[in-house]
Amino acid sequence: MRPHPVRLLVLLATVGLVAAGCSSSSGGSTSASTSTSGSSPTVASSPAPSSASGTGLTPYAKRGPFAVGSIRLALADGRTVVVWYPADPAKAKGTPTENFDIASLLRPDLQAKIPAAERPPFPIDDHPGAAPATGRFPVVLFSHGYGGFPEQSASLTTHIASWGFVVAAPDHVERSLSGLLGTAAQGVAKQTDSQVLSATLKLVLADGARASSPLKGLPIADEVAVIGHSSGASAAYELAATDPVIKSFIAYAIEEPKGGPVPKVPGMVMTGTTDGVIPPAHDRTVFAGMATPKYYVTIARSGHLVFSDICLIGRSGGGIVAIGKRLGLPIAMFEKLGTDGCKPPVDLKPEEAFPAIDDLSVDFLRTTLGVQARPTGLDDPTIASRFKTATITVTADR
Repeated sequence: MRPHPVRLLVLLATVGLVAAGCSSSSGGSTSASTSTSGSSPTVASSPAPSSASGTGLTPYAKRGPFAVGSIRLALADGRTVVVWYPADPAKAKGTPTENFDIASLLRPDLQAKIPAAERPPFPIDDHPGAAPATGRFPVVLFSHGYGGFPEQSASLTTHIASWGFVVAAPDHVERSLSGLLGTAAQGVAKQTDSQVLSATLKLVLADGARASSPLKGLPIADEVAVIGHSSGASAAYELAATDPVIKSFIAYAIEEPKGGPVPKVPGMVMTGTTDGVIPPAHDRTVFAGMATPKYYVTIARSGHLVFSDICLIGRSGGGIVAIGKRLGLPIAMFEKLGTDGCKPPVDLKPEEAFPAIDDLSVDFLRTTLGVQARPTGLDDPTIASRFKTATITVTADR
C-alpha cells in the first residue's frame, strides 16, 4: 500500500547572521508555520527561541563534542578513500589541520599551468592522524557527485564525524575530478558505485581491526548509513535499496531513478529550490515513492552545490570554474555543474544553509543508527525558527 503523509511541517526562517566560521549577512526576524498536507501554509511572526547554549541554533547545528581525525586509505585497486573519525579533543588540540589543494587532483601537465597564487589551499577542520576518541561509532558512507571528489563536502562530513560517526568517502574515479582530469582512473577497472561503496565499508571495518590504525575498535559493523550528493545521491539510494547492511540513507539533490528497487529503510531527501542541474521535481518524485519513515527537506534560493564546499573553494578568485577558464584548463564540461548555486545574491550563500543541513542530517542519522530513540528536532514545528540563515521546509511522513 502506498504510504500517506501523516504530517507536513513547513518551517520558515529568514536569512540572517551566519553561524560561526561562515561569512555574515544582516540579521532579521524569524518566522515559522505548521500546515497539514495539501493546505497552503500561512506564515505567522514568531520570536526565535533561545537554546540551552544561547546560540539560537538547534543542537546538531553546532560542532559536536569530538574533534575530527582523518586518514587516507586505498581500496585494492588503488582508489583513495578518505575517512573522518571522532578524535580525542584534548589530544587533537594544537595539532595541524588539513589544507586541501584541489589542483592536486589534476594530472601534472594541468597542474603546471596553475601558478601558486591561483591554487590557495582550502582549510578543512580535521586533524590528520589524530588520536581517536574512546568508544564505538556508527559508519556513514559518503558518495560524491559527478566531477566531485571525496573532500567535496568536507564541511558536512567532518561535522557529522564530530557528532560520533566514522565517515568514509571513496573516490569514484569513473566520474571524479581526479578520474576525469587527473590520473586516478589509469589502470583501474571500472566498477559500479555500489561496488565501490561496499568495498569501502569492508575496508573501513578491516582497518578498524588493525592494531596500528586510528580506526582500531571504532566502527560498528551493523550500524551503517549511506549519504550522497547528485550522482552520489543516486548511488546512496541504490545501495540502500540493495544492501541489507544499510540502515538508512540521505540523498542530497537526487535525480529520479530509472527503475530498480526502492529502499525499504528510512530515508531523507534534500533539495535546493533553485537547483538548475537536477530540478526539484525529481527529488519530489523520489520522495513520493520512498518507504516510511521519510523526510523531504527544501532549502529556498539554493542551487545544486549547496550541499558541498565547491562554491567556497577559490571564491576570492571567482570560483574554481572561473579560475580554470582563466588558465585555459579543459573544464567546459563542468561550467554549469561547478557554478550552480554559487552566485549570490541571486543564490543563497551555501554556508548560510550549512547549519540547517548539518543539523537535520545529524538528527536523522542519530535516530536511524541507534544513537537516540527519536528525532530531537525533525518533528518540532519550531525548529526552523532556530535557523536564522536559510528558509527551510521539512515534510515528514512517518
